[in-house]
Amino acid sequence: MRNRRIGFVFQSFNLLPRHSARENVALPLLYAGLGERQARERALLALQAVGLAARAHHGPQQLSGGERQRVAIARALVIEPALVLADEPTGNLDSRTGAEILELFAELERRGTTVVLVTHDREVAARAARVLVMRDGLIIEDVRRRAPAAALAGAS
Repeated sequence: MRNRRIGFVFQSFNLLPRHSARENVALPLLYAGLGERQARERALLALQAVGLAARAHHGPQQLSGGERQRVAIARALVIEPALVLADEPTGNLDSRTGAEILELFAELERRGTTVVLVTHDREVAARAARVLVMRDGLIIEDVRRRAPAAALAGAS
């Protein structure tokens, strides 16, 4: 179920160093049993969605931190998950690219995907329809603002 329904975006990327960006993105599809040709095609589409199609053949060591983060996001999205769990997905990105990624997440929500995003960035949190503030493992605040997709897409 994890490989087919949940997309993970790790703060530390977790990319395989000996594989290209495209190969890293294709891995979940290959594990799910998709053919290699189809997996490569879908991986390239996922890289296009995060603005990295031109870097598809570069290894992680040839990519900036922000590019590695976008590869990790593409890998999470390539399986077309029902749920995306994202740990600081904009933490290594410049503000413009971060806004583009948040818009991508908003579009996923409009299509019915649930996005759970962990962040320390108040500006990123301000875009969310619901914010849970935690301290020492306990929820200390639960704020509901507005519809999820509108909240993420509305700020720039």
